[in-house]
Amino acid sequence: MENLNISKNFILDIVLQSASLELSTIVENVFNAISQERSVDLIFTDRMRLQIKTYVCSVRSYLKKARLSKKALTALKKRDESKVWSFKVLLSEYSISAAREQCTLLLLENSVLRKTVGRVKGKLKKLKGKYKARKQKLSKLRTLQKKVSLDILRRAKGMKKVPKSFDASSRSWRHKLRTSVKDKCKVVLSFLGLSNYDAYDITVKNKTTKKFETITLIDDVANGAKTTHVPGVRASAGLSKEKLELIRLLILIKDQNNMSDRAYAAVASITDLPSLYALKLEMDRANKCVPFKKTPGKEPGIERDLETIIRTKIDILAEEGIVGRENNKVFVKISGDGTQVGKVNHFVNVTCTLLNDSNTATSESGHEPVIIINGDEKYDVLKPHLTNLVKTVETFTKYASNGIDYEIVYYLAGDYKFLLEVLGLGAANSNYSCIYCTKPKSQYHDCDIIGQLRTLEDILECAKKPDSSKTKYCCKRDPIFTSIPLDRVVIDTLHLFLRISDRLMEHLIRDCETADKLQRKTKKTPHMDALASMLKDCGICGVSFFASSEGGVKKPRDLRGPEKLKLFANLSKVEEVMRKCNQRSEEEVLDVMSVWREFYAIYNLICSFKTLGCLVDDDGIEQLRTLSRQWLAMYTGIFTSRHITPYMHLLVDHVPTLIRVHGSLDIFNAQGLEKKNHVISIDYSKSTNHRRGEHGIDSLSQLAQKYNRKLDSLKQHIQIQKRLRTCSHCHKTGHDIRLCPDK
Repeated sequence: MENLNISKNFILDIVLQSASLELSTIVENVFNAISQERSVDLIFTDRMRLQIKTYVCSVRSYLKKARLSKKALTALKKRDESKVWSFKVLLSEYSISAAREQCTLLLLENSVLRKTVGRVKGKLKKLKGKYKARKQKLSKLRTLQKKVSLDILRRAKGMKKVPKSFDASSRSWRHKLRTSVKDKCKVVLSFLGLSNYDAYDITVKNKTTKKFETITLIDDVANGAKTTHVPGVRASAGLSKEKLELIRLLILIKDQNNMSDRAYAAVASITDLPSLYALKLEMDRANKCVPFKKTPGKEPGIERDLETIIRTKIDILAEEGIVGRENNKVFVKISGDGTQVGKVNHFVNVTCTLLNDSNTATSESGHEPVIIINGDEKYDVLKPHLTNLVKTVETFTKYASNGIDYEIVYYLAGDYKFLLEVLGLGAANSNYSCIYCTKPKSQYHDCDIIGQLRTLEDILECAKKPDSSKTKYCCKRDPIFTSIPLDRVVIDTLHLFLRISDRLMEHLIRDCETADKLQRKTKKTPHMDALASMLKDCGICGVSFFASSEGGVKKPRDLRGPEKLKLFANLSKVEEVMRKCNQRSEEEVLDVMSVWREFYAIYNLICSFKTLGCLVDDDGIEQLRTLSRQWLAMYTGIFTSRHITPYMHLLVDHVPTLIRVHGSLDIFNAQGLEKKNHVISIDYSKSTNHRRGEHGIDSLSQLAQKYNRKLDSLKQHIQIQKRLRTCSHCHKTGHDIRLCPDK
């Protein structure tokens, strides 16, 4: 409902003008006058008629009783000049068709105004352009006028323009002139290199100043050795072996510490170190030791040649005596993992590792980056980028060097997400999430049920079936690596240990949460504080527990591998926290702690098998199988079967078989790959220009060049001798107080 305020004098004038008419006619006149005065189209309803009739009758009755004269009527109008009558109108009494017509007219007027404004803006833009062009033309004319006036003044005074000498010119002009003269002299005098001569400097006479000036053609390189780079002659040909090794060592130090060119040039200018130019010549050679190119995918990516990397690595291991005529089988692990670089970039790093060298197989230095993708860890991203890598794995299976024929055997490893994506299977929480068998997750707790083993042919066949098929077994797409069978697809022990221990830690946090009654949003959390202090006593810092606004506790950060080992080394403190919670009986607390201890014992037993390809006795395999089954039965007896993860299923049903086939799982540990992810993140942040260029290839090519230089240093046997650390607690070498076992 809306109230229209109508002046009382307006109604009074209409009533006086229509005094001789009938009441119904007066009411209609009042209604028409209100519609015209307010410029609205109203529907004359019975409610509106009754409202106007009532008010008009009251006005007429007042006039009859008062019998006012003209003066009295004028005084009455003056008194009621500011008074209004509230005329009530319902929304349904407005004429919709008339409102629409009025709205259409307003829209037409609006469009006309917009077109007019657009034309005015266009004219204004043209005028601004003309004004700018004329302003520039005027500035040029003024500059020309100044030059002409100066020239006229100089001629009038009989003055001649004296050109500036080389030293009197600006610094940028001197550098530009010197560079052009130097380049031309190098080209003219390059024939001296054929006679084993180098042109060091040249003396010229300036015709203007009539003075002799010396132009140095080359800079001092490598402790004063004066050499120049002649096309077709190796840059390091004039250097001694000791100086060349020093340059390569400095390149390695510069790369490892992410030292900029400007910082090294500043240091070299005040010391006897080789100049930056000498390092650049050697770096240009090392950058090309492994070919690299852009990956054939939509996302930014760089790919180093896998065949060249494996050849170089085999030659290095052959020189060290690790592989040879007797050990001619080379085991190559292809692994991958996703990581976040900064706040925006997500990288997928695919590396290769030669498992024959057990000292570097699980370290960061043993993982050689092959493909770096600036994208998400998904099947649609991985498949196009890994096309060339898959072809190399299929074709490059033999290598002959120094009369020895090497056989190359490929393995596929990584965390569970990477393996699922590469094999074309569903997510880890799907019904058939196991990569080795088709056992559903609802039966993971039953060790007597054995699922049907998968093969690559089965995955290819099931991927073609419709999604509604019951025998699809979560095979979404075709596997990417079709030349690596599933018996050479191996899980890593690091994520096996981390994911299962995470689930045990979640149960402990849930007990403390229930004891503090955080679901009721209480402010005091004594048990969670006790858990945080216990972790701090174990040497685990940076873990805090806070009550969320919705009830419960905010998820803390995940503990890293060394922190988990510290936690399992102090299980007595974990037991104390669990007893303080009072959420379990004494027997249940002992059972839960036995689950912790038995899992740690099983993990140590898995890591005790060290040698790849060796035969493992059946007693050790059966012991591992028995312990893992007993542990799973103990776990399901305390907790529910829905808490069983795919890693628990792999631990019980497939880890003993994998150890029997390969002899060791510890050598497939992904700890070195995780460290390599960290190193690549630091290198991208500190060693590249972060320019994406065309699909971001600029920064990624810089990473490829850096890893080529590291591989070349390894090939040239250039190493940095690390200083042995001495522990301040036990006074032993090889570790510090943070990793002291006696602490």
